[in-house]
Amino acid sequence: MRLLIDGYNVMFAQGLVGKRVGPDHFRKARTLFLNKLSDALGPLEAHLTTVVFDAATPPHDLPPQSRHKGMTILYAVNDEDADQRIEMLIAAHSAPKTLTVVSSDNRIRQAATRRKAKVLTADLFLADIESRKRSPREVPPPPNPEKARGQTLSSSESAYWLNEFRDIEEMPETRAMMGNEMGFPTDAEIAEIEREIEREFREGKGNHRGK
Repeated sequence: MRLLIDGYNVMFAQGLVGKRVGPDHFRKARTLFLNKLSDALGPLEAHLTTVVFDAATPPHDLPPQSRHKGMTILYAVNDEDADQRIEMLIAAHSAPKTLTVVSSDNRIRQAATRRKAKVLTADLFLADIESRKRSPREVPPPPNPEKARGQTLSSSESAYWLNEFRDIEEMPETRAMMGNEMGFPTDAEIAEIEREIEREFREGKGNHRGK
């Protein structure tokens, strides 16, 4: 999970629901919200997104946990409210620095800040979604090893992949694989590796010309 959303909090900010609406309106508005959200996020990010709703008006035909267009949808049926469920999810997250929590609720924002998760208000998140609609982010295609020899990534491709993997050091899977005692290479070590690769590349081109 990379994105944790306080569902009704964002829906209220978007103006989809008010305080005096019936269950049918809630269900229709919720479905509309989830459809638009999934479309804006795209399939990859939607798969890493969890949306939590209060259980006052859960759909009768859905369990407390379900999937909607790739996203995980939770209804706080056995909790005091959605805030409590979100707090529990934040507390249980194995790599909170990789998590973005979306809510304008102070209680949730404080819980996220304590665990050093990123926090966005509902308004800021909605503004980000709107900007994605105007300028959708393109995912670079998988590299072709044969065509990629001697080529470098464009600035947009580099920015995309740096953003995607910026939190890799915090992932527990990475730490388990690398071992905490090994640590990650320093800037000087990375620079030396890059120089070695450059030397091998130049030597390889020279040998290729000599054939």
